[in-house]
Amino acid sequence: MISSPVADSVALRVLWLRVGGCQVQHNGGAIYAYHLMTHLMKHCHLHVLESHKPGDEGCDEAVSYAHERECVFSQLMEEWAPRRFFSFIWPIVHNLFASREPFSLTLFHSEKFAQRARELEQSGRFDLIIADGLYVAPVLASWTAPRKTPVLLLQQNVEALIWKRLSELQRNPFVRLFFCEMARRMKRREPQLCRLFDGVTTISDQDGIYHRETYRLDNVLGCVPAGSNPDARGLSSAVFEESTSPCIAFLGTMNWPPNADAAFWFIQEILPAIRQTVPDVRFRVIGRDPPEALKRIAAADPGIEITGKVVEVLTPLRECTVLVVPLRAGSGVRVKILESMAAGVPVVSTTVGAEGLHMRHGQELLLADDAPALSAAVLRMLQDSSLRKTLAENALHRVTQEFAWSKSAEKLRDYGAELHRRKHTA
Repeated sequence: MISSPVADSVALRVLWLRVGGCQVQHNGGAIYAYHLMTHLMKHCHLHVLESHKPGDEGCDEAVSYAHERECVFSQLMEEWAPRRFFSFIWPIVHNLFASREPFSLTLFHSEKFAQRARELEQSGRFDLIIADGLYVAPVLASWTAPRKTPVLLLQQNVEALIWKRLSELQRNPFVRLFFCEMARRMKRREPQLCRLFDGVTTISDQDGIYHRETYRLDNVLGCVPAGSNPDARGLSSAVFEESTSPCIAFLGTMNWPPNADAAFWFIQEILPAIRQTVPDVRFRVIGRDPPEALKRIAAADPGIEITGKVVEVLTPLRECTVLVVPLRAGSGVRVKILESMAAGVPVVSTTVGAEGLHMRHGQELLLADDAPALSAAVLRMLQDSSLRKTLAENALHRVTQEFAWSKSAEKLRDYGAELHRRKHTA
C-alpha cells in the first residue's frame, strides 16, 4: 500500500465511469462502488459519469455518492442470462460470426458515453479517472488522442473465469459451445483491455495473483477489498430460535447467471434432502429480477418465497436462520457473505462462493461443495443453535475488525494518488 502522506498531500479530482447507477444497491457491484465512492468523497472531489438506458429510474435525482453526476442515455441491450439464451439468438449469432469481441462486452457499450468520457478527460479538469469494472474498459480502446489523465481500472471479477465456470454447468450442447467460445474470447480480450490502463486494482488478493500470473500484467497495483457495515444490534434473533419451520436465505441479483444457477441448483438438488429431515423448512430468495421459471416454482411451492426487488435486504435477511451461498460459478468476492455476516446471520457456502474472503470452515462459516455435503451442512446449522451462535459471533467479529469500507477507500485513494504522482514526475 502507498504511504498515506502521499495521498494526504493530493486532493484528487476524480472522474468515475460506470454502467448504471448505485443509489439503490441492488447487486454486489453497486454495493462495492457505492461505499467506495461515499468514503472517497470525504477526501476527493468526485464527478460520476454513468451510462443508462432511457427510462432508468432515479437519473433525475440527486445522489449521495458523488459531488456531481452526469447520465448519458443510450439504447443499450437488455441484460441477459443463460436461461434466456434463445431469446437473444440473433444478436448472439451475429456476434459469433461478425465480431471477435466477447458478447457480454457488446451489451453495454455506448459511443455517446465514450465520447463524453473523452471530452471530460481532455478538459484537464481531473487528476484521476476510475473505470468501474471491465464493462467500462472498451471506452479506452476507442480513444486516439494522448491521455492527459491517469486511468485506473477497478476490477471486481475475473470475467474469463466466470464464463469458464458457467460453461462447465451448461447441459444444452449449443449453449455450452457458446459459453466455451465466450470464455476463450474473454481470456484473450480481458488482459488486452487491462493493459490499456495505468493501473489495475482487484477485489481480492486471489484475483490479483490471477491477473499477474495468468494474464502477465505488470500494472496491477494491489487489492481494494470489499467491506461491511456491521449491524449494531448484533446477532439476528433467528440464530437463537429453535423453530420447526426455519427460513433459509439466498441473497443476490437474480439476473446474474451464477446467482440464478445457484438458486435453481439449491431448489432442485439440495432443498429436497433438507426437507426429508425438516419438512417445514422455508427457502427465501432475496434479490431483484428473478427468472420467470423461478417464479413458477415458487407459485407451486408455498415453502419457497421470491421477494424480488426489496428496498433494503437487512430486514428479510435477519428473519432467516442461515444464508446459503451455493455458487458454482463466479469470481471476485461475494459481498452477500459479508452482508450476512455483518447482519449476524450464519453462512453455509461452497468454496467458490466464499472465494477471496479467507474465511475458515468451522470457524466463521461452513463450506461444502456438492449437493449431499451442502444439504448436510445446512441441516447441521439448522439443528444446532450453539453452532449457529458461535459461527455468527466469530464472523461478525472478523468483518468488524478486518472489513471496513473506509480502509478500502483509503487504499483506492492511495493507489490513485500514486498514479497521479507518477504522471507528474515522469
